[in-house]
Amino acid sequence: MSISQNNKQPEKILLDNGLTIIAEEIPTALSCTLSIWVNAGSIDEITSNNGISHFIEHLVFKGTHTRTALNIAEQSENVGANLNAFTDREHTCYHTRVLSEHVSVALELFLDMLFNPKLDDNDFELERQVILEEIKMYEDTPEDLVQDFLYETIWKEHSLGRPITGTMKSISSLKKESVIKYLNNLYTPDNIVISVAGKFNLLEIVKQVEQFTSHIKIQKKKIDPPYPIITPDLFIKVKELEQSHLCFATKGVSVYEEDRYVLAVIDIAVGGGMSSRLFQEIREKRGLAYSISSFYHTNKLGGLFGVYAAIASKDSTLVASLILKELDAIKKKGLKNDELERSKMQLKTSLFLELESTQVRAFRNALYSLYYNRFFTIDEINESIQSITNERVIKLANDLFDSKYYALTLLGPKNGLPTKQQLEDITKKY
Repeated sequence: MSISQNNKQPEKILLDNGLTIIAEEIPTALSCTLSIWVNAGSIDEITSNNGISHFIEHLVFKGTHTRTALNIAEQSENVGANLNAFTDREHTCYHTRVLSEHVSVALELFLDMLFNPKLDDNDFELERQVILEEIKMYEDTPEDLVQDFLYETIWKEHSLGRPITGTMKSISSLKKESVIKYLNNLYTPDNIVISVAGKFNLLEIVKQVEQFTSHIKIQKKKIDPPYPIITPDLFIKVKELEQSHLCFATKGVSVYEEDRYVLAVIDIAVGGGMSSRLFQEIREKRGLAYSISSFYHTNKLGGLFGVYAAIASKDSTLVASLILKELDAIKKKGLKNDELERSKMQLKTSLFLELESTQVRAFRNALYSLYYNRFFTIDEINESIQSITNERVIKLANDLFDSKYYALTLLGPKNGLPTKQQLEDITKKY
């Protein structure tokens, strides 16, 4: 099976100061997605400055030496652009989608924000309060909170396990000097990828970026963190809620492993949709949960596979047992033929339909460059997915679904919560 790709492969331009520009032209598009990726996230933080990457993401929107926050908002909205950003464990991304004739306006605003931030003392303190309120908001969102506990449990003592937003303690004590040092070390051209997809004038983009950054030299100050160690453990926290929230995880794979596609197929079959095993067994057949799903996280140092469920406290041990039972069944027999083919088709469909979005193209091209220093064609991805066999599913399941990697977190009301020993007894059975 061959899937044609109508558009040319992305073009990669490396500037003298190390900044990379990735451009994928889509002549039929009316707009352009502009994204600027800083190769810095919570994985690059230490305990005392946990949350600094996310803090900076907020702070650069507060103004530059030539523009106030209001100027930035008005100038972007004058051309219909909504400037946005997010921080994850490995990157910070600034992005917008704009009509093609206005790309230069959005690009200038982002370059000014990232390379010329004002860092006003009053703005610094105001944004500190905003982020402290954001952390409190997550405290009131149990499905997010229980996952944060999970990462902290399974990746103990590693930066991957710390919350992306930081903690009340780390944000409250964060110093402006630390932010300036972090910016100087990591917001450097050689640590940044600018990725555009849609309709644009590439020569104008390159010229504009060179004019704004040519005076900044290569730094090479980024230090890669050590590999994380998977820690099997259980964590239970009492919180007065209507439901209990359970999160389970085990070892996953890194972005560099070919088995990342195998894990994606397993994820779909286990808890990726209405026909998935956990949805059918736990929700449809037993009525034990409204929300039940699996997920996987990959990064350059490894990853994890997990399951989330919102359940009644009294059903926690039963649901945990059913989850482990399904994983054990995949270790022994893998997936049924129709189940495997359906999951492969779902994966291909989701990956390929997303390519109709200029944002997905811009984001995916940036990540390909950051991780692999190359671009994968649709045919390559299709062949990788098609090559997945049940034998590979069973092999990977036996590598990952092992109690020496199992971590489980549970958040819910005191009445009805199981003990840690009760949950440990279940994990030892599988």
